[in-house]
Amino acid sequence: MVWLREPLCQKCGRPVSRPGQRCYACRQQVLPLQQIRAAAAYRDPLGRAIRRMKYNGTSALAEPLAALMVVAWPRWQTAVDLALPIPLHPERERKRGYNQSALLVQQLCQALQWTTAMGALWRTRHTRPQVELSGRDRQQNVVDAFQADPAVVAGKTILLVDDVCTTGATMAAAAQALLAAGARSVSGYCIARVTQEEDRTGRA
Repeated sequence: MVWLREPLCQKCGRPVSRPGQRCYACRQQVLPLQQIRAAAAYRDPLGRAIRRMKYNGTSALAEPLAALMVVAWPRWQTAVDLALPIPLHPERERKRGYNQSALLVQQLCQALQWTTAMGALWRTRHTRPQVELSGRDRQQNVVDAFQADPAVVAGKTILLVDDVCTTGATMAAAAQALLAAGARSVSGYCIARVTQEEDRTGRA
């Protein structure tokens, strides 16, 4: 497993050549999150374990995968008032049987004494799976796809949790909904980050 370590893009967490640098993508766009960080690079065998958890019904893998996030957290830690999973559309969650991001949040909250509110962020419409789409299409796919409860998130420093970050489009769309509902700030944390190498090889 390849742990992600500095130097990383200040915003999205992609590996860069110099400390304090922003990657090319983040120099071209404004990311509404304070930062996105991940425990490790999205490479097998870690990638295979994530895919099994996500698509093959092996929900028990959430516990050891969250444990990796706990190990890596001291490198990225920031204040967290509320940890929230990236929500699935209800139809997709019924089909899968669970939301893998929610399982991760449950484990992280238990290990790190965080607070969560599972219903505070939800999908307003069904979207295509991001894995099927290119970078630009990913952004369009999730525009206005989320809504948040101001009574729960207003004034809070929020950490969004997901399994994998590729372009950051899903987290950005969710963060925009949280900020519109009054959140003080939003950051993101994942098990794994797709780096430029995986982008080129098409492995993620």
